[in-house]
Amino acid sequence: MDYALWLYIALAIFVVALIIAIIGVVMLIVGMKEPLKKMKGSANNLKDRMGKLQLETTSLSHNANELKEDMQMKSEKITALIDAGKGTVNSVIDLNASVRAITGNIASRVDHNRDNIAEVNQWSNGAMKLLVALENRNITKRSDVTHSSTSFSDTKHY
Repeated sequence: MDYALWLYIALAIFVVALIIAIIGVVMLIVGMKEPLKKMKGSANNLKDRMGKLQLETTSLSHNANELKEDMQMKSEKITALIDAGKGTVNSVIDLNASVRAITGNIASRVDHNRDNIAEVNQWSNGAMKLLVALENRNITKRSDVTHSSTSFSDTKHY
């Protein structure tokens, strides 16, 4: 056989193989269109979901920041309330100390004034005795004057 015939047969086999390869590639490409469309749809769906997720994340982050600020504000108010409570306790303690000091001062004055009270009582008793003595003296003088020679019509009635 001639080499030219072998060459034509080889060329024919090569052409058939090339045609089969082209048909295979075309079938592969046509067959991949549908899965690629599905993948593109899935990718777009995933992109939409990611956008929604990002929006939700932003919203949650904003809410978390608002809650953080609210908690911080409430914490400051509670701290102020606690400080006020501590101040009230300190004020009550100071008031209690002041009341004790005043009570102690009054007690010491009362103890000091007991001597003065006793002295005032002595002077009062002496003054009362003097008044009683003067009154008794006046009554005695009146009774002496009444027993003198005065008529009944000259006496004054009160």
